[in-house]
Amino acid sequence: MLKFALALGIAYEWLFGATVFALPSLETAVIHAVCATLLAWMVLETFYVLYKAAMSLDPRPPGQRRR
Repeated sequence: MLKFALALGIAYEWLFGATVFALPSLETAVIHAVCATLLAWMVLETFYVLYKAAMSLDPRPPGQRRR
């Protein structure tokens, strides 16, 4: 999931970030890309956990379940 989050974070900064003309603006762009990456990673992991939880539920009706 981290590789997808990294790609999303870099793409976000590339599309919506400020133009880099000097070293301080490059530092700001890197910090924004890292924050966007971490946010994307948290969202992807949350969806993955919710998917795994939904897939672990028993699909049988309550009357057919064994104890």
